[in-house]
Formats: sequence, structure tokens, C-alpha cells
Amino acid sequence: MKVLKKFLAAAAVFLLTFFLPGPVSGEETYESLFTRYFEGKIDAGSVLAVLSADEENLRRGNVPSLTVCIENAAVEGVAYDRLLLVLTDVYFTVDGGGVRIHSYSESRLSGSILKKDFIARLKKNMPHYAVSELELKDGRVMVKGVYERKGLFKLRALIRLTGQYVVGKDGIASIRFDDSTNDNPMVSAADVGRAAAKAAPVISFRNFFAAPRVWEVRVDHDMVWFSAK
Repeated sequence: MKVLKKFLAAAAVFLLTFFLPGPVSGEETYESLFTRYFEGKIDAGSVLAVLSADEENLRRGNVPSLTVCIENAAVEGVAYDRLLLVLTDVYFTVDGGGVRIHSYSESRLSGSILKKDFIARLKKNMPHYAVSELELKDGRVMVKGVYERKGLFKLRALIRLTGQYVVGKDGIASIRFDDSTNDNPMVSAADVGRAAAKAAPVISFRNFFAAPRVWEVRVDHDMVWFSAK
């Protein structure tokens, strides 16, 4: 029954696309149409769609493999240096408004966060923690800085936090700091660590195209890499 439903769905898309024209302009390519489509859905400095399909596939409204190369993207408040989105067995149509994607069989996403963007987000979200050092190496995240809080009297502490990214069951990856040093017992390093974990980049794509779930995060060479599907 499932095979029959998939066949009928594919047949419906085939019949719909068979009589539709190709690109709306002789100068506009399928790559440019798909690039424009994703530019409207992704907040990024640069978006480029690359299609692996022959003329027969395109005539039927099918792309066996579609790769979207993305640079300088912002997703849920986190800045990504590079993102690579790969869709397989894509069915689409073209009309006066551009290309429309109706279905795809699988999506995969990978990307990276630079050290400078990591620090910038941490500083923005946690202004009371002045970061002096950040190390992304051997799967671990180490951040060192001065935490300062003003109340009836000023509290100041030099706190070093070390932890790693943990992927939750919801497909979201966040840092868990499990080691710390602190030169002021009046300040809770555990509380600062929890606040810093929330302030640091949380890798989540709930509001991204296809809403992929993170399944792997790697930290090394002052960068953070991830894979999602």
C-alpha cells in the first residue's frame, strides 16, 4: 500500500509537470530559479543552488540531487560561516512566480561556526561575562573570562569553564559545561556555566528549510562543525 501511494504521488506530480513550460526566460536557468527560491527562504549573504539532473529529469520536474551552498547564514540567532543543504529526488514545478518544490525524499544539512562568531554571540547574550579566551579543540569548548555582577556590592570572579556539545532527543545541540575554576567562592561557577551555555551558540534548525535534526557535532581547530538530517 505504501509503495502504491508513493507511485500515485509521483505520477500526479509527473502529470502536473509534463505540460508546464521550463524556465520563464531564455536567459534564466534552472539553477538560477532554484537559487532564487532558496534566497527567499534563507537569511544568508550568499546562496547558490547546484542541480544534478539531465534534461529528461528536468522536463519531468525532477532533480535527483539538489545541493544548496550557503555562506554567512543566520539561523535562530546563530551565525554560520558555511551551510550545505542536500536534497534528493526533488519534484518541482515552474510557473510565473518561479520554481516550487512539492516533495523530496531526503534532506541533509552540514555546516560550521567560526570562533569569532562564537565569541560575538557569547558576548552579546552575556554582557556580564567578559570573555578573554576561547578554545575550541579536541571536542571540547573552553571559555575563560571575568564575571562581574553589581548589586549592594560588586562581585567579581575569574571563571574558566570547560564542556562539550550535547545533542538532545529533540535534535538540538547545546553546550554542557562540566568543569570549572573560580577564584571567588561568593560567585557560583555552576550558575555562570548554565548562563554561558544558554548564551553560546545553540545549534537548532527547527525554523530552517526541512527542519533537520542535529545528530553530530565536532569541535576542533577553533571551529564547530555539525551534521543534521
